[in-house]
Amino acid sequence: MITPLKVEETKNLLGDSFIPTFQKEMNSIIDPLRKYIKRGFPLSMGKELWEYVVADSIQNATWNGAGNSVADVLLSNGHGIDVKTVGRSGNSKISGEASMLQSYDQLNKTHFKEQNGQALWENYVGGWHNKITQFKKYYLLGIIRQKETLDCNLIAFEVTNEPPAFTEDKFKFIGKSGKLYGLVDPDFAKVRYTNSKSRIEIQFKEKSWTDPEYVLPIFKGEL
Repeated sequence: MITPLKVEETKNLLGDSFIPTFQKEMNSIIDPLRKYIKRGFPLSMGKELWEYVVADSIQNATWNGAGNSVADVLLSNGHGIDVKTVGRSGNSKISGEASMLQSYDQLNKTHFKEQNGQALWENYVGGWHNKITQFKKYYLLGIIRQKETLDCNLIAFEVTNEPPAFTEDKFKFIGKSGKLYGLVDPDFAKVRYTNSKSRIEIQFKEKSWTDPEYVLPIFKGEL
């Protein structure tokens, strides 16, 4: 359902000017901070900042984030893009997490306590899919930032069809969270429900920043 795009497909989606524009725009943001980064101070960049740069790096795209929509960037052809920027350390096999859908309906806490996976699946997976159907096509961009160097790789996914119907093997309760199956290619990412945050979230696996058939290097931190 959430299917990774190969490099040529991603280039067709983003356009030829995306990478040089992204590098230029990110440099303009990071350059004034480099002296602090080199002293070991952590770099803090809000998710909206990455969305701004992605929108400005795609021709005729419009920023639409800050909670306005499940699409942070709108393309002129009616397609939507959700930008997920996460960090990873140099030897990590999985990235940090990014929210896909958050709901504070307290019934979901009850569903989790009762281990009602079907209700959680319908509320979160069904709710997420209902929101994205307003777009002709819907894409998810994973930008994975290597924390030590600031180098960034990008992998794009397209939502190609409806999510699978719930079956008991689609939602596994694990401690204070739940693992969801059947939504994304398991070689590239995983989706989980986190009860404390009342959300489903995605994490990218190592293949999402190492496989040259699918991954685009888009920024050199040059630290």
